Amino acid sequence: MRKITKKFISEHIYLLLGIVIGLYISSFISAGLDLSCTTTENNLRVDKRLAQEIINSSINRLAPKILPEKPQGEQKSTFVRPRYYSTELGIREKLFVGIFTSENKVNSHAVHINKTIGHIVDKIKFFITAQYKLKTKFNLTGLVGFTDARSKYRPFQVIKYVADTFSMDYDYYFFANDYTFINVHRLQDVVDKISVSMDVYLGTKVMGSSYCNLEAGIVISNSVLRAARKYLEWCIMNAVSDDYSENIGRCIHHSLNLSCQESVQDQTMPSFKLKEFNLKSLQTLSKNAGFNVAVTVRPVIANDDFFRLNAYFLKQRLEMYNRQISEISKSLTDSWPAGQRPGAVPATRFDMPRQQYFNMTHIFLPDDFTILRSHTESELVDIQNILKDVTSQVAAQHPKEYEFRRLVNGYKTFDLSRGLDYTLDLGFRDLHSGKEIVKRFEVCKPLGNVEFIPVPYVTENARVSIILPVQETEVFQAMHFLEAFDTSVLAKKEKTLLLLVLLYQYNSESKGSQDVFAKLKRFVIQASAKYENEDLKISWLSIRLPQAKFPLLMENNKAIHFAVTDLALKKIGLHSLTLVLDVWAYVTVDFLNRVRMNTIEDYQIFCPIPFRQYSPFVTQLAHLEVTKMSGHFDREEFRYVAFYGSDYVKARKETESEIPLIRTDNDITKLLKSETKKKGNIFDMFLQHGRDVHCMRATEMNLKILYHFEKDRNRMNKFYGNDAQLAKLLLTKGDIIPELM
Repeated sequence: MRKITKKFISEHIYLLLGIVIGLYISSFISAGLDLSCTTTENNLRVDKRLAQEIINSSINRLAPKILPEKPQGEQKSTFVRPRYYSTELGIREKLFVGIFTSENKVNSHAVHINKTIGHIVDKIKFFITAQYKLKTKFNLTGLVGFTDARSKYRPFQVIKYVADTFSMDYDYYFFANDYTFINVHRLQDVVDKISVSMDVYLGTKVMGSSYCNLEAGIVISNSVLRAARKYLEWCIMNAVSDDYSENIGRCIHHSLNLSCQESVQDQTMPSFKLKEFNLKSLQTLSKNAGFNVAVTVRPVIANDDFFRLNAYFLKQRLEMYNRQISEISKSLTDSWPAGQRPGAVPATRFDMPRQQYFNMTHIFLPDDFTILRSHTESELVDIQNILKDVTSQVAAQHPKEYEFRRLVNGYKTFDLSRGLDYTLDLGFRDLHSGKEIVKRFEVCKPLGNVEFIPVPYVTENARVSIILPVQETEVFQAMHFLEAFDTSVLAKKEKTLLLLVLLYQYNSESKGSQDVFAKLKRFVIQASAKYENEDLKISWLSIRLPQAKFPLLMENNKAIHFAVTDLALKKIGLHSLTLVLDVWAYVTVDFLNRVRMNTIEDYQIFCPIPFRQYSPFVTQLAHLEVTKMSGHFDREEFRYVAFYGSDYVKARKETESEIPLIRTDNDITKLLKSETKKKGNIFDMFLQHGRDVHCMRATEMNLKILYHFEKDRNRMNKFYGNDAQLAKLLLTKGDIIPELM
């Protein structure tokens, strides 16, 4: 037998050796597998594939669908302005509330929570498990149903949904269970006083743990929500408990190394735990300081208890407001008028509000350039109404004693923080003695409530069509304009159309080497070849002026401005944003964007007040900068105006009887009559005939006008320099001043 066994082993030695080695290797492989019923933390982890399935588990179709991000191609450099300022500036709403609920409590607890806080918070959502259409069974709006029934992973599904859907909309996110009453006004007080730059994980700690208790409510900031979304795969793979509080806390701790905070910037979120609750116990609880300051109360079992608690805390809130109103009312008697804030205290003597003296017909020194002017209709009506109210009050307080005779002195001051204050010295005749007595009265017209005026939606993407009239005497300056325009606008590929309107005198050559505008035309041709873009164009339009004894200049014949605009719009189009400039203007991209934002079709035109340069000979400044030493905002300048062609045509037709429409060069003769040649103010045309179109006028520091001799004798300021510079020039070089004139 032994021989047979020995022979068998010797013949099958390799087979037996393979079996032994196989058993030996399998013992190492099976050592990592625990087939017993006991499990450890490592055994509960899931692989990445399963984690992604949990993350991507479907949401009920009533919830917003979250589409996967599409691969981005090459990013265009063109900046697109967002539709709302809040999007561009990152302005968000304050509070989002998410409630973990279940199917059997949706129509009870969830509905009551929604009724007590849904109309106060910015957004509220209820998260449940649902394998069917929610609308067929539940009437509550704001439901989000998850088809994955594993409640262990519910917090992560909620974090993913909220982060993907609302991460751009809210500063703080509050999560709680459906049996937690929320004192929503106290909750808003807490989040309003915490800086949005903080990483917040605020709540009440679970006993013996570093995690916040979801039953008491958890507040997390936008930054914490984004971080948790980033590490969501790790959070799912390391979920070792069915406790929502622990799973959320572990995820946040891994994402930002952040433990539960019971206080952030001195703000706490206390929670009160009930042992029982009824009307009798409410009287006892009302004396408990911890209950009165609670943000959340838990657990709330009966449905009506939500409304009882809500009524109690609302009454408590109302009493607080009444106390504050009472305290504020005590201080109202110290101000005049009662309740009106006092005027702002000026920082320096240069910030003192201007006090203007007036009588019944005129106002004195209304601005820096005017000594005396008549009241406008609205100003006169305002003064008459004030005098009527004051005299009526005097007659009521002193019947048959005084008779109003005249306004002796009047002063008014407009304070941006308070309103319009009047100081009036009124002369009365004493009915007993017959003598005149003067009484001083103070009248205040406080500012009213601020109102938002809706305006049409505009962007900075519209193309600006610039009309640039050029006379034969302005060729040299026109070249400077084109060179600067090439650097500041064309090179940056702004959406613009520059149309040079070349004004030829009657006998001037318009072709060949004798063409006075030949240099400008060459520049236009070269620029057109250099910038081949549909949104960026440069062109010219030739206009032949009528025959005259002397050369026709726009300074002497202002009506030519209408001829230039009428003929240019035929080439530009009626629905284009049009800007009228001259060769002395220096424009930037910022100015063009301002034109785009302030010019609205069928609503508003824009007439900027430019910054005009003082004479460099007087200022001794080589560069043009917006300072009080180098220039001045020219409030007498109206030739720079932006409008839409359709608005211009509507207003222009209203003036056809006074200023004939120009359709061809030959029609310009109609404008050169003595009664029309001086009328060339397009802005004034919109004021008189613009109907419902607003006329906006504002200072514009990005529109700079180079110094040039102004031939208009009606101007009050020739813009040679400021007072100090002119005085210095008079003292040092008075003999050459006539040369400047």
